[in-house]
Amino acid sequence: MQNLKLLKAIVERKNRLRRGADEGQTVFEYLGIIVIIALIIAAIIGSGLAANIAAAISAVLADITS
Repeated sequence: MQNLKLLKAIVERKNRLRRGADEGQTVFEYLGIIVIIALIIAAIIGSGLAANIAAAISAVLADITS
């Protein structure tokens, strides 16, 4: 009976440790995604593509409203 309680305690502790590691990994995954998105936005702005996109959207909106 004592061995069963010890085994249960060990399994519960391993599960808690594993859950904690997964949560930390998720934070780094989200941080990586945010960095990638920021780099893409910076590349679009730096290349002048943002002005072309804004002009195209303005032209489409002008066609819709007229």
